[in-house]
Amino acid sequence: MFCRTMIALACTLATSTTLANDGLEELRVELARQKALIETQQQQLDSLASTVEAAPTGKNDEATTVGFYGEMHYNQRDEEDPAIGSNNIHLHRFVIFLGHTFSDTLSFKGELEFEGAPDETEIETEVEQAYIDWKLNDAVSLNIGQFLVPVGLLNETHEPDVIYGVERNPVEEFIIPATWWEKGVMARWQAAPGLALDAAIHNGLNGQGAGGIAALGTPDGLREFRQEFGGARAEDLAYTVRLKYTGISGLELGTTLQKQDNIVQSSDPLFGGEAPATLMEAHADWHWHKLGLRALAARWDIDNELARTNGTDLQKGIYIEPSYRLNETVGLFARYNHWNTAANATGVEDSEQVNAGVNWWINPRVVLKADLQDTNQADGAGDGFNLGMGLSF
Repeated sequence: MFCRTMIALACTLATSTTLANDGLEELRVELARQKALIETQQQQLDSLASTVEAAPTGKNDEATTVGFYGEMHYNQRDEEDPAIGSNNIHLHRFVIFLGHTFSDTLSFKGELEFEGAPDETEIETEVEQAYIDWKLNDAVSLNIGQFLVPVGLLNETHEPDVIYGVERNPVEEFIIPATWWEKGVMARWQAAPGLALDAAIHNGLNGQGAGGIAALGTPDGLREFRQEFGGARAEDLAYTVRLKYTGISGLELGTTLQKQDNIVQSSDPLFGGEAPATLMEAHADWHWHKLGLRALAARWDIDNELARTNGTDLQKGIYIEPSYRLNETVGLFARYNHWNTAANATGVEDSEQVNAGVNWWINPRVVLKADLQDTNQADGAGDGFNLGMGLSF
């Protein structure tokens, strides 16, 4: 009996061992299969991640921005101008904007301008802006490169669909002189809500190529002293500070002070020696319901012997521009301009010009313009009317 029991127990143990071995083998096979499946899935995930990283994403597409503004003008004058004739039509500006955002704190902004003046048949090409905007914190940022000088109402915001009149006002064009850009570094500080301070160090004006101080007093004033976008003489720098207040809805108040070490970049007696210069500008831009009012005053004081002799050591101008918006698409304006690029010269009369006209926005970003023009030029040489078309996007 005992022997039979032991034999049965041995058989049972043998059978259990065989079954256990079979189960372990099945478990090993299943684990190996699962491991191979996991490895395959990991390879697929790695491949998908590489594809996603290599492909352009919607965010990167949106980070690069392309924009544009341009305008075409028709000018009619009662007395024929020797440079532009009595009737002149020209595509005045064609400007392409390119921007890119690298991160929340770093971006690039640039503008390429093609300009056709009424007295030229060739197209002038300029790089108007090319700078990085580096945000150091919520209140302070740096602009490094070529930027628009922070002065006046027109210099930084001059798209044709946001300003009245076919032609830009002569005070900001000839006295400031807009559009004006330089190369350097500008710090921008949002000191408080509605209060901003800009401070810039940049290359100064250069009168050598324009004929020096002797060239001042012409209708263009200091415009030809701008160094544009190529190589700029920087022996003598310029320093600009602008304070702007926008803390009241519909109101902007601003003032700029600029010091130039030497606007001829030379001490040559031919240019009257060095010519330090100071620009002071103040403006107000107010909008209340349908009414608008712009006013600006600017003056240059130039410390140079030849300029004092010629009476061109003082250049100044003011303008005032009331406007009224009839509705969402039509606005009326009038503008009085008064300026002189040789204010201390004996017998030189101040220039005066009055424009009055209408803007018709056929789209919020597309405008048609017309204005009458009356000046105090001899024989009514500057009198006539202007038509224009402008847009931006």
